[in-house]
Amino acid sequence: MMKYVRYTGKTLHLVSVLLLLSILLGTTASADITAAFVDIGYGARPMGMGGAFTALSDDAHAIFWNPAGQTLMERSQLAMMHTKQFGLIPYSLGTYSSHIKKNHIGVAYLTSGNDALKENTVFASYARAFQLPLLGLTRVGLNLRYRSASFGNNEDGGEERSKGTATGFGFDLGILWKLDQATQFGIFGRDLINNMNYNNKTRQVEYAEKIPAALIFGLSRQFGKAAVFAIDWDKSLHEDTTEKVHIGGEVTLFKILMLRAGLWQNMDTYRNLNYSLGFGLQIIKHKLGAQFDFAYIFNDLANTPRISLSIYH
Repeated sequence: MMKYVRYTGKTLHLVSVLLLLSILLGTTASADITAAFVDIGYGARPMGMGGAFTALSDDAHAIFWNPAGQTLMERSQLAMMHTKQFGLIPYSLGTYSSHIKKNHIGVAYLTSGNDALKENTVFASYARAFQLPLLGLTRVGLNLRYRSASFGNNEDGGEERSKGTATGFGFDLGILWKLDQATQFGIFGRDLINNMNYNNKTRQVEYAEKIPAALIFGLSRQFGKAAVFAIDWDKSLHEDTTEKVHIGGEVTLFKILMLRAGLWQNMDTYRNLNYSLGFGLQIIKHKLGAQFDFAYIFNDLANTPRISLSIYH
């Protein structure tokens, strides 16, 4: 009976935190540049699960999905991914996460685009688990982002094309709680504080804009050692962005093969329903290991593959 009371108390405190974040961050303001540094979903494993990864985030891709998840990693890990979004825009990333005692530190680099518009982001991440009153074991992660961009360097754009550069920063906050032995709850606030400063050399104009912030809630449930189910709710913080729900799962076979499937949907329309299928192959010997992940995303505009390679040590 006492165990049930403690669990209920923790759940009530988590609900209180969720409501407080919604009140503090919920806004109907417009997003300044909805397509700038857009998050397309990084890593073949998370995207194979339909982007439902906020409460799972237990590998090097945690920096992009919930930096608090780095505290779940027992090994250091290097991960790389490449894709062409809709078969047009190249995206590449590299991320590394390690730990020194209880301190988990990560770095990542993300680049996308071409001479017409090229965007780069560098991440510095820190995570640690704390034993807090009322909330119990609480995993917290922070990201600092430095962004740079260049545009108009394509020679075929004509003499009147806009040409210039941009720099900026961003701040992310991630939290994870273990509700019981098999269930985790996560919150990820992406770009809670951010800014971009643009210098348009063609028009000789300088101006500042913000990247659309996001607040994502996630829940994951482990079924034995071989299966996991996860669901994310991407809450809209702007009047011109939409809320999304992500659902996905992963099944492990023979300890080396992972099969994944997922879907996600805009909450305000029955259109733009995305599906994903994926798999992973993992080989770990002694202190070294490697994992190859593949995901295929079905979209109304164009289908897109994701390919990732991770190395553990």
